[in-house]
Amino acid sequence: MKARWIVVVGLISLPLHANQLSTSLPVIVSGDIAKQVCYYQDQAYSEGAVIQAGEVYLTCQRANDFETNGSLKWLPFNQKITEVEKPKPVRP
Repeated sequence: MKARWIVVVGLISLPLHANQLSTSLPVIVSGDIAKQVCYYQDQAYSEGAVIQAGEVYLTCQRANDFETNGSLKWLPFNQKITEVEKPKPVRP
């Protein structure tokens, strides 16, 4: 009788004993993940960059003044600019 129970329990547990596969998660090591940038024509610019878009000058600034690590956005540059160096894109 005990042998039957062992066989029955063994047969029931066979479908529950699945093949286990182990996979590793890819590790991403990059300092660029937390870097906040503004994009213009597929180029990334850091905070404070000034570009000319048509006849308008734009500067890359924080979207919210109360955030120190928040997103950046292009804002109109309100000062007269006599000569501006061509901004250097951020290269990873």
